[in-house]
Amino acid sequence: MRSSGKSSAAGGKWWPVALRFLHPAIAAWASMLLGASIGVAQDIHFSQFFNVPMGLNPGCIGQFDGDYRAHGVFRQQWRSVTVPYRTFGLGGDARDFKGVKGLGVGAWLFNDRAGDSRMNQFHLSLGGSWTKAVDADKRHFLSLGAQFGFTSLTIDRSALSYDQQFNGITYDPNLPNGETYDRSGLVHIDLHAGAVYRYVRAPRQWAQAGIGFFNLTAPNVGFLPGPSVALDRRFDLHALLSFRITDDIDVLPAMRWMAQGTFRELDLGANGRYILLERYGLKRALLAGLHLRARDAGFVFAGLERDDWTFGMSYDLNTSALVPASRHRGAIEFTAIRIWRKRPPVPVRFKACPEQL
Repeated sequence: MRSSGKSSAAGGKWWPVALRFLHPAIAAWASMLLGASIGVAQDIHFSQFFNVPMGLNPGCIGQFDGDYRAHGVFRQQWRSVTVPYRTFGLGGDARDFKGVKGLGVGAWLFNDRAGDSRMNQFHLSLGGSWTKAVDADKRHFLSLGAQFGFTSLTIDRSALSYDQQFNGITYDPNLPNGETYDRSGLVHIDLHAGAVYRYVRAPRQWAQAGIGFFNLTAPNVGFLPGPSVALDRRFDLHALLSFRITDDIDVLPAMRWMAQGTFRELDLGANGRYILLERYGLKRALLAGLHLRARDAGFVFAGLERDDWTFGMSYDLNTSALVPASRHRGAIEFTAIRIWRKRPPVPVRFKACPEQL
């Protein structure tokens, strides 16, 4: 699932332009429908969705062990096929904001630049959540959240070329392209909502499930003339688990399923965690995992946990109909998470003798 909107063109061969607008995650699908009259695109997504909480579900706001959290993500894909597609995101949130138990607040922004048209999408939203324990033992928690913001879309039409600019011998950029645009940029309002259930049995044994609803305002999106077309709403389900296998080893399965318009995406996989150190509030661990995005790609993941930091790196291996062009090379992605918390005092292990004072 990638960004832009849904648009249609009346007459003319619009599909070369539409293909440049679409992120290559669905380019193979689009290339099989060149005779169709509608080009469709989707919301952005990240392979490491489990390390991008503000982009996963509004109910994840404030859901962490600490006081404040910040995270970042960078993704580059399809360098082997065309102009690289680059996306970065930054998020930050607070738990029990201003001392109000259960209140989480946060901000999320991302910027996505796609292909030859340099289609740029910038998004900024503010969000909040309310979390409450639903049992006396305070092991079961329900969080309801919402995000409100805006998205800006722009394209560089001068960077595009068209089949009508071929004069029979060579490409001539001075020939008319036969396309008509209403605009080169637009802004729309976004509203998202979600709910997350979390069960915590122990620090390393927990389960989380969430349901999210995105693009609730169904904004009109498009650059070409013709009737306005609404961006499809997106429905999102996710589940994250943590199992303690031994004193040093955990297994963390992860699942995400999304539906937007006619598109469906299913991500399944698991990471393993090997504990190097866990005492006095300090934690050091190595992570590694394998994941599958159905009928599109698989990716390998490696990570490091060092006290209040978590780092992740993944690489997508393309398995879709785009393989002849991609040669299985997909995307590389980096994530980082930092949590600030009040740490318990570390016990003094050694005492200085009076003579050394």
